[in-house]
Amino acid sequence: MRHRKKSRRHQNKPEKKKHRSRGGKAFFKSPKRNLTGRVQKKPQGFAFILSSDPKQKDAFVSRHEARTLMDGDWVEYRIYRDGKGFAAEILSILERAQKEILGVFKKSGEHSYVETSAGALFLSAGDSKNLASHQWVIAQITAYPSQRSPGVVCISEVLGKDLSPKMDNKIAVTKYGIPENFSVKALRDAEQSIKLGLEELKTPSPQRKDLRHLPFVTVDGEDAKDFDDAILVTQTSNRGYILYVAIADVSFFVRPKTDLDYAAIERSTSVYLPGTCIPMLPEILSNDLCSLRPQTDKLTLTAEIHYDQKGHVNAAHFYEAIIRTARRLTYNQLHAFYDGNENSKEELKALAEPLNRALELFHLLTDKRKTRGVLDFDLPESQMELDEKGVPKTIYRRPRLESHRLIEEFMIAANSEVAKVLRVGKASSLYRVHEIPDWEKVDELNALVKRLGFSHRLTEISPLAFSKLLSETLGKKGSHTLHQAILRSQKQARYEPTPKGHFGLALMDYTHFTSPIRRYPDLIVHRALKEFILKHHTSDKFTEGVDFIKLGEITSERERRAMEAERFVTRRKQCWFMKPKLGEVFKGVISGLIERGLFVEITEFCLEGFLPADTLDGFYQFDEEHMCFRKRPGHFTLTVGDPMEVQVIAVEVEEGQITLSLAKKNESHLNSN
Repeated sequence: MRHRKKSRRHQNKPEKKKHRSRGGKAFFKSPKRNLTGRVQKKPQGFAFILSSDPKQKDAFVSRHEARTLMDGDWVEYRIYRDGKGFAAEILSILERAQKEILGVFKKSGEHSYVETSAGALFLSAGDSKNLASHQWVIAQITAYPSQRSPGVVCISEVLGKDLSPKMDNKIAVTKYGIPENFSVKALRDAEQSIKLGLEELKTPSPQRKDLRHLPFVTVDGEDAKDFDDAILVTQTSNRGYILYVAIADVSFFVRPKTDLDYAAIERSTSVYLPGTCIPMLPEILSNDLCSLRPQTDKLTLTAEIHYDQKGHVNAAHFYEAIIRTARRLTYNQLHAFYDGNENSKEELKALAEPLNRALELFHLLTDKRKTRGVLDFDLPESQMELDEKGVPKTIYRRPRLESHRLIEEFMIAANSEVAKVLRVGKASSLYRVHEIPDWEKVDELNALVKRLGFSHRLTEISPLAFSKLLSETLGKKGSHTLHQAILRSQKQARYEPTPKGHFGLALMDYTHFTSPIRRYPDLIVHRALKEFILKHHTSDKFTEGVDFIKLGEITSERERRAMEAERFVTRRKQCWFMKPKLGEVFKGVISGLIERGLFVEITEFCLEGFLPADTLDGFYQFDEEHMCFRKRPGHFTLTVGDPMEVQVIAVEVEEGQITLSLAKKNESHLNSN
């Protein structure tokens, strides 16, 4: 997985063929097919296409070409050079992302329309007779935009003059086109699968192993509702270890090419918004029959991995099983047990032996992880608790405990061993692919490292080189900004039918196997294991008619959609939380700099605000080379990692903007310098 710098000119340059269109544009077309991607529509009318091909840069779409497009649409296109960048010619709209839109109802003379962040759509005739102007509405799309018409909608819900915090999730669902409800046919399929599941639990199939005597445990957060994985570690007679990772047998319940299966593909992932979850599967499955609840018989697909005394894998076996988990643990409970809490030790006394063996194996795997050079981004994450109005009562830094790392390491181990078996067996499946960064990104990182004053440089592209840079700068001034930049330099992980390894985890074999309740690719992996490894009839012929390249693109895109929706709602909640705090002063740290100003992380709440440069007391000049603002005249600088006290001066929820200024005591301090 190492790449020498001298060959950098030849890296990551996909083979392309040049074509000429009738219009004389020079097209760079994939040898096999046109490109596909997602539309990012801008308020000014133009758009960009975010390609499903990670090697392809974003392509510009002119205002005229973008008239027919809406934000999030999935399109087929081809590209041509336009000045220094790429432009797109839209060949077809493969899928509309939105069936309804959020916007402000307005009237202009005899015309009524709904204004959205990406343009305006007309209202159906007579749809706005009794509606006052400038109200927020949700409207169903009855005709999509064309070159002749901006599109037509009819109002389905009036939200009022102002949007409340309780509407945040609804806004995100509408904005990102996330399906909420299941069809009658899909629910009927779920009910039928429940009957089959109950029969299997009552009279298990001969090939299904009975592991109900083993003390499996699930470990999740306090507010988790679905439990799709259970673990157990035992010790062998020669002081080796056996890791059992039992995963809910979702593929038994969700059969290929059923309405339930199509509904799962449409969603591709569960979406976790603050205070709620929009599940990939109906709750009667995700929260009940497929959930490994304690002291209840459950169907699983189990990975049994054998390790020697040093943590090397000797063998891996996969089979269908029936288990009965002994306990449902939370991360905090497991952490307390490992931390020596007397109450916890007494409470979990019956499970002490397997839990202690689990910790021993975890430490062995952690040592191997360090040797491989895993990119461990220990960046802060915020967690919030909402009140009855949907406003955060508090926002705080999410702790990352040893218990979190332990479960994560065991899931990675299972994912890797499953991927290895599928690759060797040449099974049709989906792999989790994370390719190496481009040298262009590495050069930019090295420039940032120099500007921040660190001595370490990247001279090769390898997980170990990146890992060393992360560990050697951890906790130092400016490390937060550097680590964010290292994260941004990485290519986006995606799903593909071709195993290409996972750079960030420093693994040649990797897939997603451990969360089939909430991720469709995991469900595909389960079917692949059953069909090609276990030779099981319930997954027979699931590959017929399936375009795995397209399936990888769809599931990757919908994963990104879910992440964007989660970030969108999280930022709105942060803004609602800070809105009553106008004028208050907080301690912060400069987390980033641009010519317009400074990004400051408010330490107490693990959230970021923006401090415009023109609000600084005195004249400051942005020095990009040294990553700082210099006060003129004088030598005083403001740079990444500097602590400061800031005052909240404005909060714009709809823009997701928290604007800060220097607190008065800071201004007097800066003046003295």
